[in-house]
Amino acid sequence: MRSWRLQLPGEARLPFRRGLSLRLAGLLSLVMLPLGVIAVWQTAELQKKLTEVNALNLISLTGEVARKERETIEAALGGAAAMAAVLPTFRDDPARCADVFGGFLEGAGDRFSFAGYVPVSGQVTCSSFGRPVDVSDRAGFRELVATRTRTVLLDRTGPISGQPVLVASLPVGGDADSVPEGYVTVSIPHVQLENPYSEIIAGRAMDLFTINAAGEILTASGDPETAAMRLPGDRLSQALLTEGAHRFTALNGYGMRRVYSVVPIAEGAVYAVGAWLPTRATSESPLLDLLHSPALFPIVMWVASLVMVMMAVEWLLVRHVRVIAVQLRRFARNRELPVPPPEGRLPNELEVIEREFGALAERLVQDEAELMDAMHDKDVLLKEVHHRVKNNLQLISSIVSMQVRRTADPATAAALQRVNRRVSSMATVHRRLYQAENLGRVRADDLLRDVILPLVDLVDSSSERPRLELRLDPVTLYPDQAVPAALLSVEAATNALKYLGPDGSGERWLRVELTDLGSDQVRLAIVSSLDPERHSGDTSTEASADGTGLGSQLIRAFARQLEAEETIEEGEDSYTLSVVFESAPFTAEDTASAEDAVAETV
Repeated sequence: MRSWRLQLPGEARLPFRRGLSLRLAGLLSLVMLPLGVIAVWQTAELQKKLTEVNALNLISLTGEVARKERETIEAALGGAAAMAAVLPTFRDDPARCADVFGGFLEGAGDRFSFAGYVPVSGQVTCSSFGRPVDVSDRAGFRELVATRTRTVLLDRTGPISGQPVLVASLPVGGDADSVPEGYVTVSIPHVQLENPYSEIIAGRAMDLFTINAAGEILTASGDPETAAMRLPGDRLSQALLTEGAHRFTALNGYGMRRVYSVVPIAEGAVYAVGAWLPTRATSESPLLDLLHSPALFPIVMWVASLVMVMMAVEWLLVRHVRVIAVQLRRFARNRELPVPPPEGRLPNELEVIEREFGALAERLVQDEAELMDAMHDKDVLLKEVHHRVKNNLQLISSIVSMQVRRTADPATAAALQRVNRRVSSMATVHRRLYQAENLGRVRADDLLRDVILPLVDLVDSSSERPRLELRLDPVTLYPDQAVPAALLSVEAATNALKYLGPDGSGERWLRVELTDLGSDQVRLAIVSSLDPERHSGDTSTEASADGTGLGSQLIRAFARQLEAEETIEEGEDSYTLSVVFESAPFTAEDTASAEDAVAETV
């Protein structure tokens, strides 16, 4: 027994874009779209809140790590502000200046290395150093004079110690729009704030920088030579202008992605900047960023749902429907009965369809077999009818022939011979019908040949036998058209033979034409030679012979059965009778009905 799982031919594989699986996937996508949008929005909001929490966490950690720098710089700026408040009381007394500023340094321990008042002239006479110092030619002094607010600058070679120092300065005198009279400065030894190592905070590597408002690096953890490359450049200057603590992600000078947190140490003057290695959520790879996008999880769920739906539909429905479709196609083409599936393999609904289709196919095959048997029996019976009709007509012909031989009156004998000829022609027609393979179709050319050839023998033996020419195209007709066409040709040919005369060349001839004109048009013509000196009147009638005109009446009757009219063309030495009729197109119903119409035609 053949397997129920059929090998599907290529034509059975329907286009995927029109498949049920794809359409259900599209419908499911439409249904899930609002849920997906909500899920993406919720995930994005959660990611946003997590980012805010992470930013606050980084800012808090940065402020905690930069606590030493903040305390030192705030103490320096605070001390400068305190000295500026009492400066007018001792600014002009160098000894008093040395005592006040020196006392400030002693109170601060070793956190500061210098304190003093620097006038805009650069000639320092009031300081903790106790001696006059000229700083007018130093680059740090020119930067100091250019400022109008408190600031912290880096001097890599301090004028007193010769070591790198941070100079915290506060303008004294003047207003915000004018040049101040001088600056109270406090120097912080750079070594106090140096950190040669990167910090490891909360399991993440971090570089700490302190930067003034101009973007100058004051201190940096790690190698100071690479400090500038570890910062984001122009982006940092814009970030410093932002009020308050904040966080942003940017590429450093090496092109590596870093997370930067900015915390003000001295508002408007000094900032602590932390550079953090990115977490998985802010990786250096755009692909990894996409994989951690808020929309990824809803998209993955959508794709997984579509795959599951398509697999479920394909496994539970489509593949079984495809097999049933193949069985339907095979049954339609070659009546191959479907193979029943194993019990329980199909879902109940499809199993009912498969079972009903199998039962229907078996009933159809059985009904078709019975129909074929009935058609065969009908053909046999119809052939038997034609055969018996032919035999009966031949019997009648024989009886008429016997009567002719016993008749002494020539006119009566001639009339009986004409009747006998017509009966013989009908017998020939029925013989051709029961000999045909398909009773619903008759080769009209063969039928005409059978009924015309015997007519030549009826010519008066005292005259020369005429030449018979048959020009017959292969034309297939229904019996209800072939029979009247044959009988019409018999009557017309009989009359033509009766009045046949020699043409201008002295030859007697008869030509029967059956021409396929195309577009289902057929022309039947009987052409005979005619004596130019004898012809007059209608030679198609028998009125001159027997006074009845029966031949012309039969010709008109047969022409009406063909839904045509006879046309007579009389030439100098020829006579033509023709009809043009439309052959009915063949259909299955007409073929069956034509077989039933044969008896009615004759």
